[in-house]
Amino acid sequence: MICPLHAWGGESIRSHGLDAPAYLLGASVVDSEDVEATREVLESLRPTNGKRHWHDLRREERARAVCLERLGWELARHDVSLLTLESRASALIARDLRVVEALRGRRVIPKTLRVEHGDPRNEPMLWLPDQLLGMFGEAMTTGKPFSDSITVGLEIFEVRP
Repeated sequence: MICPLHAWGGESIRSHGLDAPAYLLGASVVDSEDVEATREVLESLRPTNGKRHWHDLRREERARAVCLERLGWELARHDVSLLTLESRASALIARDLRVVEALRGRRVIPKTLRVEHGDPRNEPMLWLPDQLLGMFGEAMTTGKPFSDSITVGLEIFEVRP
């Protein structure tokens, strides 16, 4: 069963051209009625050489935890009931889930917001946040603004550790 609102999350890190490195964590939120049609469009864009990424990413776990806290809070505020993050090594998935449980214990995010991990090779919905974060990171480093078609419905929050 698909939840009324579902979010797919991705990450990116930028350090070149910035005063301090920026860890980006974001999500694409899609209404359940639009998931299958969106998935079909994305599937038609599937690359032949693996998943879509702008750059290789290195992990910044502390920044990820801080961003996950804000992202989880924002998604819960919008009544999202399921967040699917991109799969990682099993130890890192376990770390994500420990962070989520700690956030629930502090009542930052509700127990009704489920968090799971998915494989972008099997779930094209995970491509959306990766691409948007890549474009956002590029805009941060080059100073070029997003087009209006991309910024519709986009919310950006700066989080400092």
